[in-house]
Amino acid sequence: MSQPPDIAPILTVLDEALHGGRCLEAAAALRTLSRLVPQDLRVRAALARALFAAGLWQEAWDAYEVRFELLPDIFPKVSRMGPNGPEAMPIWRGGPAPEALLVMGEQGLGDTIQFARYLPLLQARGVRVHAVLDGRIHALLAPLLAGIDLRASGTAGRVQGVKSWLPLLNLPQALGLRPQEYRGQIPYLTVDGGRVARWRARIGGEGLRIGIVWQGNPAAPVDRHRSAPLAAFAPIAALPGVRLFALQKGPGEDAPAPFALERLGPEMDQGPDWFLDTAAAMVALDLVVSVDTAALHVAGALGRPALLLAHGRESDWRWQQRREDTIWYPSVRLVRCPDGGADWCAAAARAAFLIRTGNLPAAV
Repeated sequence: MSQPPDIAPILTVLDEALHGGRCLEAAAALRTLSRLVPQDLRVRAALARALFAAGLWQEAWDAYEVRFELLPDIFPKVSRMGPNGPEAMPIWRGGPAPEALLVMGEQGLGDTIQFARYLPLLQARGVRVHAVLDGRIHALLAPLLAGIDLRASGTAGRVQGVKSWLPLLNLPQALGLRPQEYRGQIPYLTVDGGRVARWRARIGGEGLRIGIVWQGNPAAPVDRHRSAPLAAFAPIAALPGVRLFALQKGPGEDAPAPFALERLGPEMDQGPDWFLDTAAAMVALDLVVSVDTAALHVAGALGRPALLLAHGRESDWRWQQRREDTIWYPSVRLVRCPDGGADWCAAAARAAFLIRTGNLPAAV
């Protein structure tokens, strides 16, 4: 039996085309390649990335379902009782809205914060929505999701009267949204005024107050292309009149800083509810500078001015290629590492220039 052809060199060439800005060319070639080797997950994943980069959103959403085969552990299992026992419940793909729908969260906290904005659109169509999302951010999302049956993920459960379901990240396509509708109403997260007042008093009003986040979840496969050493933020710390505040929680929180860095204390977001204090602190700060983590999505959802430090080549699909703006958050600007690499200090130096010249996104 003949061996299958080695397509790795072809994927390398097409990857270079993609990162060289020839997104449509790469997508066209990957479409052909995926028809020749339809079972190759590398090709299908590359096709999804190319389609997103090219802005071919509807086709990209279809291709992006390869994620469930690449990461089977994140694919929720939803079944119903059939005549011969449990059977897979069908996924709602759009069209007439069902009377009730089960929406299952997937992947990370940032994904949930980013896509939760679409759940009220289901309500607006008369759908009774049951959403199974990470319990750590229920309190953060509660004002947005009023009237939705919100359940914690991680445990088995049963919902009566539901005949179809969908993964959370399928919502834009299932709702038939056009790319210009992805942003929706910003801000879509709100913060308790009393909590904001407490953090304003704690932070004070002196200087240009900037919150920074440098580390994502080290267990995530994408982390090696998104986390930066804390020392890389030195060019921002060197700006006159700037005060840096650590918004980092969890891994990397205790990293030593080679510059003046104000820590907000262990009481920030202490307990089961995540990001409530972080969100309030962001409202009290002038700017957020963050790598690609859930905290960045909180800033964007709040409409707070933010700079996203991104790998020059391996940034996530949602940020597309070579763009400084983002289709998701009007108050977020991307600052990519130069030369397609991971020179985080150079990216921070570029961010420092934007800060010094006042060339920053506006709050929404």
